[in-house]
Amino acid sequence: MKSYSSRIGIVENLRDGIALFNMHRRAQGRMRELVGDARNVEAEIKRRFGADIKGLDVLEVGPGQFLAQASYFAMANRVVGLDSDIIVRGFDPTAYVRMVLRNGLTRTAKTVARKLAGVDRRFRRELRQELGVRSLPRISVQLGDIRSLRFRDSSFDFVYCRSVLHQLSNPPLAIAEIARVLRPGGISHVSVHPWTSETGCLDRRLYGPNASEVMGWPHLKPVLSAQLIPPNVELNHLRIGDWEGLFLRKMPGAQFILTPSHDPGCLERARDFQSRYGEQLDYTLEELTSGAFACLWKKP
Repeated sequence: MKSYSSRIGIVENLRDGIALFNMHRRAQGRMRELVGDARNVEAEIKRRFGADIKGLDVLEVGPGQFLAQASYFAMANRVVGLDSDIIVRGFDPTAYVRMVLRNGLTRTAKTVARKLAGVDRRFRRELRQELGVRSLPRISVQLGDIRSLRFRDSSFDFVYCRSVLHQLSNPPLAIAEIARVLRPGGISHVSVHPWTSETGCLDRRLYGPNASEVMGWPHLKPVLSAQLIPPNVELNHLRIGDWEGLFLRKMPGAQFILTPSHDPGCLERARDFQSRYGEQLDYTLEELTSGAFACLWKKP
């Protein structure tokens, strides 16, 4: 499976790389934010289900290159990660060869550049400080596709999936697989980045000095749309109501959390967007000002 970097052109890759570097350079406290999110998930599960995420078999889908939240959960659980990208840890030339073969040369070059720039080293240091440990737990990360897991039925007590499903074609397969590998009484927490949020296009410029170029939902406008957004990700364009329907079909009794945008100016911009395009589009203020959407489910 080639990563998105291998599917776009040289100019788009260069722009994406610069934006990604700027995002990482400004990411002071990023590990604190990620670990804080994991702690909040743990607290929410305790509040809703009375369950502790401790001593469990845990699967994290899409842990990412830094394994921040997987490391947090691994402090008290047995954690397995599943990712479509090769995750290189330490000096491992063989892993880079496998990354070239699986994810493409461009994706590999970006990883090498990130490591040479010291980004990974700084993030690991911040993660150790946030977890209060001298060394990070070793986590097994397997290659795979969430839509077709190789794990047996009822393999995990907790499945955690953050910001993955909105980038998949046929997400019902992924939801069904999560339900399948959960043990009876097990819990899943799946979050997606809503397509209708102001940052729903996931353009890297949103995290750098050129964010104003992308603000204002250009990806939802009836004429502008995809041409203005660098093709750095694949998105399935599902709305919040669509997600609720998909989850409820595979996970009866699922509970949902819709978190609004933390940007104080988002509501005013959303109202302006509605005044300009309301006759052509039917997006609600709740959809436009959404920040994250999560599904929590306890398997009967």
